[in-house]
Amino acid sequence: MLKVFKLRNLIKVLLLIVIFKFILASFYFISVTAPLSAKESNATFTCSPEVSDFLHLEKERILLKAKELESRERELKLYEKRLEEQMNALMQLSQEVEEKLNRISAIQDERVKLLVKAYSEMTPSKAAQQLINMDREMAVKILSQLKSNQVASILSAMPPEKAAAMAEALSGYPPKEI
Repeated sequence: MLKVFKLRNLIKVLLLIVIFKFILASFYFISVTAPLSAKESNATFTCSPEVSDFLHLEKERILLKAKELESRERELKLYEKRLEEQMNALMQLSQEVEEKLNRISAIQDERVKLLVKAYSEMTPSKAAQQLINMDREMAVKILSQLKSNQVASILSAMPPEKAAAMAEALSGYPPKEI
């Protein structure tokens, strides 16, 4: 039993020695690497004057390029803002033009209706004479809004070749070449 007791104590002492050596090695490692990392953080490397000058010029060139890029980016943002403002103005102008065209179209439709009413009250021969001398599209617009019996009376009052051309235009088909 004394041998077992001595063996246990010897193992404990050896274990304590190993732990002590580990702690000493750790302190040594920390004390050696700490100054190295401190040197690396405040590191200033020395190099030849030519390389140093080149690096300094390259740094200045990069900084200049960065400033140019920032300037161009600001300029592009300004152009983008102006373009957006112009696009909005054009959209508003386009809407205004469309509204005015719609009003003009409505006015023209009202005027055509007045003409249709006037031609419907005319005698067929008088209406035929005026429609022959009128722009063909306008004549077709007026005739297309009259009642079919009124159109028949007016076309019969026209010379046959004019009545045929007018009837052809009323049909909506392109004129045939004979």
